[in-house]
Amino acid sequence: MSPSELVVALERARRRTEDLLEPLSDEQLTRQISPLQSPLVWDLAHIGHFEELWLLRCVSGRGAVSSEYDDLYDSFAHARGERGRLPLLSPQAARAYVRDVREAVLALLPDLSLDNGDPLLQRGFIVWMVVQHELQHAETMAQTLALAGLAGPEPPGPPEVSTTNGVTVPGGPFTLGSADPWAYDNERPAHVVEVPPFRIDRALVTNADYAAFVDASGCRDRGLWSAQGWEWREAEGVDRPLLWDSAALPHAPVQHVSFHEAEAYARWAGKRLPTEIEWEKAAKTVAGELEHISGAVWQWTSSSFDGYPGFSAFPYAEYSEAFFGGEYRVLRGGSWFTDPLVARPTFRNWDLPQRRQIFSGLRCARDA
Repeated sequence: MSPSELVVALERARRRTEDLLEPLSDEQLTRQISPLQSPLVWDLAHIGHFEELWLLRCVSGRGAVSSEYDDLYDSFAHARGERGRLPLLSPQAARAYVRDVREAVLALLPDLSLDNGDPLLQRGFIVWMVVQHELQHAETMAQTLALAGLAGPEPPGPPEVSTTNGVTVPGGPFTLGSADPWAYDNERPAHVVEVPPFRIDRALVTNADYAAFVDASGCRDRGLWSAQGWEWREAEGVDRPLLWDSAALPHAPVQHVSFHEAEAYARWAGKRLPTEIEWEKAAKTVAGELEHISGAVWQWTSSSFDGYPGFSAFPYAEYSEAFFGGEYRVLRGGSWFTDPLVARPTFRNWDLPQRRQIFSGLRCARDA
């Protein structure tokens, strides 16, 4: 990418952030909506701190704007539920901070050498990473707005489902992962895997589909749930998706479901969740036959989040490697809010199996 193209991408991400936050009051920006989500003003300043850290300090060697920010806005230093009690920047100060950082970055970009052999700079990787980071945090903030019942982005939800049946994906080898220089470390290295034939639904599971599961007492049928899923369901008293009500459009994809709920539904329907390898093969080979492969809801897979063979953390271990080990489950596709720059076929989202504040749904699969 050229410096001018990188500027366009940076500005695109910033507009997304500003459009979300501009209508909100200071009270709404500083409120801790949920222990699962940061105060919105934390997300805003964190976006600026990440950009400062990588583009001004790491690339250009500048000193820190404030050493205190390294603790306040480090994702690993404080749990989300604690961040509302931190001495955070006010909304006005946070906006000024991200604006000043961006102005310095835009002044830097014309002189940035993108082909000097540094893998951080190759084809603008580090700028691309900052862009994706902001777009991903914009979606996190949209989730916070949904939990708070505040006016969020347009359109206010996923598109309707209009297809049925499934498609058979032939068995055989295919290339999993990405060789693109701006792909995240967990998408690399691209490598060939052998996949048995399988069938995958053309359509996402809708609210009407899930309502049939609820009406059939699927939420209370112990035989449909894993041991971990049942323990969670019992402890939380879950009997329907989060934020689900009678106004849910019947033909829209169900969203705000956990992995546990998705797995139980698929078992009730006589199917299963696809593995992430199956999902990516379908996305790369029969995408034209699948409705809403992205742009509707994140789709749970049965796979745990781990590195591919030959994985190498880059440019920092905390992005991916800190979450490896089987506790987290992979989601694929992208929601109605996910920017297309993020929602690529190889992008791997992940979360804990009990999480459902995210815009998550499911597409079922079965053996061929």
